[in-house]
Amino acid sequence: MEDESVIRDLEPSIPRTPAQAVLRMVSILMGILGAVVLLGGVAVLVGNVMGLLPGGDLWTTVTFGVMIVVAAGLLLLTAALGIVASNNSARVEPYRFLCYLVGLAVLVAIVWGWGVGSFILFNPIVLSTTIVYVLICSRLADKVKEEHDNGVRGETFLRSRHQRVLHLLSEIIILKGVVTLVAVLVLASALVVYGEGERALISGVPVTVSDTLYDVLAVGGVAAGVGVLAGALGIRGSNRPQKIVPFLVVAGLSFAFDLLQVAGMFLERGLLGVTFDVIFDLLFMGVCVYLAVRVMRQPTPEELAAAAGVALVSGAEDA
Repeated sequence: MEDESVIRDLEPSIPRTPAQAVLRMVSILMGILGAVVLLGGVAVLVGNVMGLLPGGDLWTTVTFGVMIVVAAGLLLLTAALGIVASNNSARVEPYRFLCYLVGLAVLVAIVWGWGVGSFILFNPIVLSTTIVYVLICSRLADKVKEEHDNGVRGETFLRSRHQRVLHLLSEIIILKGVVTLVAVLVLASALVVYGEGERALISGVPVTVSDTLYDVLAVGGVAAGVGVLAGALGIRGSNRPQKIVPFLVVAGLSFAFDLLQVAGMFLERGLLGVTFDVIFDLLFMGVCVYLAVRVMRQPTPEELAAAAGVALVSGAEDA
């Protein structure tokens, strides 16, 4: 009876090559960033109109807010076109054109700055735009186009409801790990110019540069890397249930660690001393463990496909 329920719930995944899978993750991340930037730009404009911001030149503030909104729109457009291309490699050209267009605009800005005696490549905005659009997005677009021209297709997986949810949660784990890793690298790069014992101002928060601070950053970086690895194992296991055990082990260890943290906080500070982020991580990893166990108990993909009368599409890599 349970097997029949799983069979009825089976849905084929969208075939993606590794390049398309990475493009999807990058696009989702850019979409989240674009949404955050958009909210910031709208807040600047609304705050200026309502007189909630400190006094200043009206047109300067409005121009700054509009520039933020335009930048957010560019990020959201890039994310939308990237997700479309990650789902269908035949539609990668608009995404590729936009990436090259932004790269060309950055090049023109650098040449213009050089012409007026200012080298702006190492401006944080110019540098980050160059890295994202020229070194990451453009290369992904070229790779997806190359695979499409060569007839390379990703593998289609038959996923149950539990596999689909686990796949989504694994993507969230990877995104969280990547964001944390980038934040650690940026923070470490910003602090490297300070000497031992000096005070630095990070986002308005004063911090004292010390070996302990660098140790905390190192631990955060390692934890982020482990998170990315765990997410990759989760995606692998959600696509191939027979390979779910490594993710189940990692998720189980993470759940046990979170449980010990919650117990320690409760014993030391009481119920109100348990922080929300630790409780959220505990529940999140608990769900991941539950889903991994359910996926592990499913029949093999071949058995499900045979029972459902659906042929598996062969491919080289996970999508």
